[in-house]
Amino acid sequence: MFGKFSSQFGSGFSQRAAEAVTCHRFDAYLGCCAMCGAAAESILLAVAIAQSGDEATTFALYRVANGRRKVIDRVVGQARPAIADPFRSATGLLSFWRDDAAHGLASTISEIVAHEALARLMRFAEFAAENWDDLTRQ
Repeated sequence: MFGKFSSQFGSGFSQRAAEAVTCHRFDAYLGCCAMCGAAAESILLAVAIAQSGDEATTFALYRVANGRRKVIDRVVGQARPAIADPFRSATGLLSFWRDDAAHGLASTISEIVAHEALARLMRFAEFAAENWDDLTRQ
């Protein structure tokens, strides 16, 4: 299902998307959402690296406080709203699920939420692929 994006978004995306699908298949909904968030981060990083042309600097920025937001702002800061708004929306919702899953508290993530996470991940991948040139323009 997600394999067609592996060449564009990398092996990290492929691995995390496959894990998300496997988790969903085995009713591990918390794991599914965490992996959807991680796969979405792989999309974000692939776009940011392609845009900047500098992997090391992109990863360094990503690792600082509020790094995810800073990388998102760098990617879509100058983009037109038709590109920036859906991109921010996709990263925001998937970041929420990943963060919620990663913080050690009991979670109420259900099958329907996990299914929605997979659907949103697919749509985010499609959106990023369809708008790759606009997103990666320097």
